[in-house]
Amino acid sequence: MAFNTKDISKGIVLTELPENIIITKAVAVVNTAFNAATTNVLTVGTNDAADDLLGSDDVTEGTIGAYQKNLFKICKGEKTKIMAKFTSTGDAATTGEAEIYLNVVRIPE
Repeated sequence: MAFNTKDISKGIVLTELPENIIITKAVAVVNTAFNAATTNVLTVGTNDAADDLLGSDDVTEGTIGAYQKNLFKICKGEKTKIMAKFTSTGDAATTGEAEIYLNVVRIPE
């Protein structure tokens, strides 16, 4: 996702996971630093705020690198949408791009 992805400030669906999954790790790889003047905030999640996997303090958006968070989030009984959101303050960003990766395992039946 990038700073200028359509509707990124509202939250976008990156993918939908199948039923009965456990998310064990979330990774954001910032390939191009986000450069808004005051704050850059990239979050990823399954909730409406899109922040329960990678929250506002988990990624340093202005610095290229890989940011990881170990989790044990059980997503049982229904498909799970993975959302991403990027917001900023001050002068708007003119650069910024990140890739999002999740490690998942299927819940044994």
